[in-house]
Amino acid sequence: MPSQSAAALAGPVPRMEADPPFLDDLGLVEEHAWSLLERGAKDRRSPYHAPSIATVSDDGPQVRTFTLRGVDRVRSILRFNADARSGLVGQLEADPRAAVHAYSAAEKTQLRLRTLATLHRGDPLAAVAWHATNPSAKRCYLVPPPGSLSGLPTSGLPTPLERRRPIEAESDLGFIHFCVVELKIEAIEWLHVHAIHKRRARFDLHDGCWQGTWLTP
Repeated sequence: MPSQSAAALAGPVPRMEADPPFLDDLGLVEEHAWSLLERGAKDRRSPYHAPSIATVSDDGPQVRTFTLRGVDRVRSILRFNADARSGLVGQLEADPRAAVHAYSAAEKTQLRLRTLATLHRGDPLAAVAWHATNPSAKRCYLVPPPGSLSGLPTSGLPTPLERRRPIEAESDLGFIHFCVVELKIEAIEWLHVHAIHKRRARFDLHDGCWQGTWLTP
C-alpha cells in the first residue's frame, strides 16, 4: 500500500484572511466607519440598522435597541424616532449624553459612539419624518405610555387596530406623541477583529473636523 504524503496527512491548508486595505490607513478607517453607519440607515438587514443606545437614569445606566433612520455625515448626526412619553426620551431630556454601540460579526467590526441628543417634537423636522412613516408604523404612537403597567398581556393598541392597517386619519392621532431624536456624534471608536491582527482607532470631532488616532486593541 503506497504511503500517504505528509501534506495529505496534515489535511487541507486553511485559507488565510486577506488584509483589508484600511488596516493601516486612518483615513480609510474613518471612511469604513461612516459607510457602516450609512448602510445601517438604508439596509434593514444590516446589524447597524438596530444599534443599542445607553442613557443615564435615576436607576443607573439604561440600554435599549433603536432603529437607525438616518445618517448625516456632513453634520455628524444619527437620527431615529421615539415615543415622546418613553423613558428614553425622558432620560435624554434630563441628560442629553448618550452612547451608541453596534457590532457586525460579518464585518468583524464594532463601533462605539459618544453622542449628544437633540429632541424634536411638533417641529418641521418631526413633521417631515412623520409623513415619511407608513401608517402601520404610526400605530406605535397610539398606545398608552410605553412601560405602563397592565393587568393583562397587551399590545396597547385598540382592538380594532391590532389586525388591520389603520387609515391615515386614525394613525395621525399619534403625532402628538412622536419625537425625532438627533444624535450629534462627538467621538467614534472603531474596533476591527481581524483573523491575524486586530486594529483599533478613535476619532474625535474638533471644530468641525475629525481627528483620528490609533489605539491598542
